[in-house]
Amino acid sequence: MVAMAFFKRPTRVDFSDLADHLGYKPQILAHGIGDDGLVLAVGREELALREGGQWRVWRWERVAGGSWNGDTSTFKWRTMDNERFEARLTEENRVPESFRERVLASTLVTTTVEGSPRGQVQIVGRRDLSSEPQQHWYAVPSGGADLNDPLTRDAVVSETDRLKREYF
Repeated sequence: MVAMAFFKRPTRVDFSDLADHLGYKPQILAHGIGDDGLVLAVGREELALREGGQWRVWRWERVAGGSWNGDTSTFKWRTMDNERFEARLTEENRVPESFRERVLASTLVTTTVEGSPRGQVQIVGRRDLSSEPQQHWYAVPSGGADLNDPLTRDAVVSETDRLKREYF
């Protein structure tokens, strides 16, 4: 009788340098391995990327969104500051699922207001995923919306205040 493996075990990876970077021993929920880097879902609270031997770490409430393309094995994401990152992964090891779950878990509410004289501003309420969560609010302009325009700024502040009162 020939034994067949139904599940491929993820490649073992040494994360000890991440513990040095963070200052604590991390719990790894998922890890993706690529030729040029490593992507980790770290515990409940953080996303980490190692490229060229250097770590970058973001709390989930600072991650705006992302996507996984299985055809090209490419994982892309952006931060709330609109920084964009991409990693080609030879092993994704549940990174896309963990990523989606953590971003959704940290999202409280999203809505859109019209900018003046053009564009829109997405208002995003997020929370950190620590044991004592704090709320974080972001205004993301698009289509030429200007957050320095008084009418746009007033609409954003008014809607953010309403959301805080109504939901939180």
